[in-house]
Amino acid sequence: MHRSNGTVSFRALRCFNDPNLRPFAGKKGRIDERTIAFLAKDNFTRRVCAALAHEGLLPLKEVCESFEFFERVRRAVRAPVVADLAAGHGLTGLLFAVFERKVESVVLVDTHPPPSHIRVLDALSEVAPWIRPKVHWVTGSIEEAHTHLEKGTSIVAVHACGDRTDRCLDVARSTGGHLAVMPCCYHKRVKGPDALFQALGEGLATDIHRTYRLEAAGYRVRWSRIPEVITPMNRVIIAQVTAPSP
Repeated sequence: MHRSNGTVSFRALRCFNDPNLRPFAGKKGRIDERTIAFLAKDNFTRRVCAALAHEGLLPLKEVCESFEFFERVRRAVRAPVVADLAAGHGLTGLLFAVFERKVESVVLVDTHPPPSHIRVLDALSEVAPWIRPKVHWVTGSIEEAHTHLEKGTSIVAVHACGDRTDRCLDVARSTGGHLAVMPCCYHKRVKGPDALFQALGEGLATDIHRTYRLEAAGYRVRWSRIPEVITPMNRVIIAQVTAPSP
């Protein structure tokens, strides 16, 4: 859903479609009780956000980013096992554990999880106690992730920096699962035609090349976006398996 002026609408945290509130969605200050006052009352999403706000754990920008990414990809990548790579605090993966009852296991992978990542899980467990047995943390690199994942695992990654996004694509091919990524920090080390880089710029050229790679591997690919006020690096690549990987 897009507004008539071309901006992208919020789907999960719709209060930020209010022009007066919209600029706050990109703020790096921590989510707090003032934020919760904006959200719909007596709503489960509000309760989830309130749990995070009560602990003052995460920047509002990170919360909005994860919720809006999740809302755009959840149906496309839904699977019994979902892995969040370069997970950071793990909020994106945890949203699958909270809201998708058919997701049986969520694997959160990061080389150096922030010290507060356990507090995020604890806070969400207060409002969604069913998630704790679903969640598994793996401390390790993206390259090692496939050794911890079963076949058919869906892969998600929000702002896996630079060529880490490409490693996420490789893991998805290894598991044979669906994929959703929101790339960032583009650079010319990613392979692709020089003509595309020169004509379209690094970001667009890189993601076009990624799309060709995924389609060649048997995926059906589409692009989406989260609201640009959260981050200008807001392109979402969603790839669903249509044929076994070669």
